[in-house]
Amino acid sequence: MKKSRIAILFGVLLALVLSAGAFAELVVTYTSSEDMWSEYTIQDTPERIADAEASSLITNGAFTQWGTTLGPADPWVFWRDTTAGWTAGRLHEVDLALPANPEGINNAMGWFIQHSGAKEGGYYAGAAQQLTRIPVEGLYYVSISVTAFEGGNTGPYNSMAWYAISDSPTPAGVTEWRELYPDQFVCSNGDAVCNYVGRDETVTIKPNQYFHIMVGRKFPEFFGWSMFVIDDISIVAADGTLGTANGFYNWCNARPEDFKVHGNEACANLTEIHWDPTQVR
Repeated sequence: MKKSRIAILFGVLLALVLSAGAFAELVVTYTSSEDMWSEYTIQDTPERIADAEASSLITNGAFTQWGTTLGPADPWVFWRDTTAGWTAGRLHEVDLALPANPEGINNAMGWFIQHSGAKEGGYYAGAAQQLTRIPVEGLYYVSISVTAFEGGNTGPYNSMAWYAISDSPTPAGVTEWRELYPDQFVCSNGDAVCNYVGRDETVTIKPNQYFHIMVGRKFPEFFGWSMFVIDDISIVAADGTLGTANGFYNWCNARPEDFKVHGNEACANLTEIHWDPTQVR
């Protein structure tokens, strides 16, 4: 990807060792509405939004619900590591509609992670929800979109993001993680712009399994940091669903609405997420 340069190490399965307190700890949310905005455009109507919410078998996959009585983004359960020597993972409510569309709301889940003295190891954070809407075991089409920025000291394959589907309610019990993007580096903070990318995949899912998202910095590079933004998660039945190409993708900026490009499809302008590098994290 020409601007994103996003990091992933194919075939790596991550073994987490997290204390029980990491999952019980209160996660503080930060509103980031002035930090980012998106060129991402979909011609949503009330009817299309209602149909998408009814068709997708994951709840609140677009993070439209935020700050409700049960938590910051029902029904997601957020967690962060408790490893010393890292600025505690900060959960951000990122509104990608601003400032381009001040009347709109396009929430996404953001995580900020920064090294602050750890001598070894990495730092991880994420979210999970139980898939109570899956009707029967079978093949389902999973889609997740993401962008990520980094600053300070950083090397290849350090800013990482994954998803997983597991019988385990906690990330410590997940045995297989799937990478969300395929490049070595995420976008430079100073560039203030990044492509909107993601992964589509047909996978087997059973009722009441758990859907996990995890982000992290794998290595303790001095005062390096990463900001991850994840949005537009959907799960639909694979059989009979049109447009179920598998693989990593870029969003293509077009009118009247953006579309995904998985390989060699023509795309004049890639969809961008804009970022204010002067904002305090």
